Amino acid sequence: PRPASAPPRAAIMASGSAAEVPAESRSKAEEERVSIFQLGLSIMTLFVPLFAARLSWIGMKTTDTALLGHSGTDYLTASSLADFWTGAFAPFLMDSVLGSKLGPAYGAKNYDNVGIWVQVSTTLYSWAMIPVFMSFVLTGPALQHLIRTPENIAGYAGYYSTVLAFCLPARLISGKISSFFNAQTKTRPTVVTTALAVTLNLAFGLQLVLGIPFTSFGSYGFWACPVVTTCVEWFVTGIYYFVYCTYLRCHDQCWGAVPAQWSFFRDVFLAPVLARKGDERFVYYNEHIRPKIWDYAKLAFPANLALASDFWRMSVIGLLAGSLGYKDVGVFNASYRLAWMNLTIIGSFSTAACTQLGIAMGSGDGGKCKRIVGFGISTVASFLLVTIALTISFIEFLGSIFSSDPELIEMFVECRYAMGFMIFFMCFSMHFELVLFCVGKSKVVARASIVGSWMGQVPAVLLMIHLLGAKLQAVYFGVGIGYAFYFLLVFSAFIGIDWNEQARTKYEENKKKEPLVGK
Repeated sequence: PRPASAPPRAAIMASGSAAEVPAESRSKAEEERVSIFQLGLSIMTLFVPLFAARLSWIGMKTTDTALLGHSGTDYLTASSLADFWTGAFAPFLMDSVLGSKLGPAYGAKNYDNVGIWVQVSTTLYSWAMIPVFMSFVLTGPALQHLIRTPENIAGYAGYYSTVLAFCLPARLISGKISSFFNAQTKTRPTVVTTALAVTLNLAFGLQLVLGIPFTSFGSYGFWACPVVTTCVEWFVTGIYYFVYCTYLRCHDQCWGAVPAQWSFFRDVFLAPVLARKGDERFVYYNEHIRPKIWDYAKLAFPANLALASDFWRMSVIGLLAGSLGYKDVGVFNASYRLAWMNLTIIGSFSTAACTQLGIAMGSGDGGKCKRIVGFGISTVASFLLVTIALTISFIEFLGSIFSSDPELIEMFVECRYAMGFMIFFMCFSMHFELVLFCVGKSKVVARASIVGSWMGQVPAVLLMIHLLGAKLQAVYFGVGIGYAFYFLLVFSAFIGIDWNEQARTKYEENKKKEPLVGK
């Protein structure tokens, strides 16, 4: 007997003997080597739509804030407090692990495994959504009784969060479908749906919240705002399912005969509770979901804990900044918009690079992995050096965008170097963080995040305030020192990666087991 297909180029490993690899495979691998230019082009082709999608999401959040602000100060305060409370729990629904599973499976051409990993992730996070949903619903009582928020403000916040709780399932489903498509380098569905979401949210928000442009139609103010957002989220999820899956069949390649046997209700909610080994009612769950879900959870929980720790830490930093004075906290919040924009660009680029990195690992090409990693680091470093130089040079102009108060603009100017220091290490460390997630080192990231936050950043801010005085530069330098410490932690883990070994391991984990056939 002989294999049904010729050996893939993934069989070529630096750790193996060249004599063991057929000459046909070696020549094929050499012919398929991509140049740095082609590699960069493939990454940038992914980066542009991913960046556009993230900008659309930011636009949607900005629209909500603007609509609430025009509805009334109490409503804006209530929504801010609601976001503060729900933000402590929402990170436990953010899946940073799925991409590290989908890319290698797709690169190894094990297309069924791509679909199955989405099902595993959906199962795990559907159960995680239950306590998060409850935390949203309990926002009002929690704010009123835990932090003594006035009853009327807590009531508004409770209504706002409770309505938004009903869009959590939509976000879960659309997020999984988006990751599923992006891992296959199909970015058009994500771009179209996010652009559609921000457009609909703005159009219906203006009309139903503020009564613009048709005043005779009527408006409902604050009460309509979370309803509009929830309806838009579900509509976009419907576009994913009915247009891109049911009509255009964009999912067919990685949703073949095996993944198609999956039943959402049976395998997500019934099987985890009722399934026993050998149970004929839950054959699919026992064969495809159960063997993977615990290993997935061991990677996902540390990743979610790291994200939650980031939120908790920034809440403490925000309180420290707020203790300096109203103008200081205003400048700090405004300058974080600059950091946020840099994070959006770097995050989009790093996600694109890690998508290609995952595919390269799945195909077993350690050399290509090294080139992707090198290109990513050099591009991120170059971009940050340029953008920070521009930020420092034009800080007065940037400050004038956020305020016309000369005193506030002068505070921007005084903090420019500390601000640049913070932005550089914040963004650069995030790039290495995403690479570590890509190779499945979520536990390393979680430890580094917790240590960097609570043994690095928070103490550094307190130390800088003690040494430099209660001024904004001390907060920036403290945050920057914390990110620099975190950068050292993730970078030390990164430099220990053997990319040839990673490629070999990922290929072996994901290669499709094909039966032997007769000659």
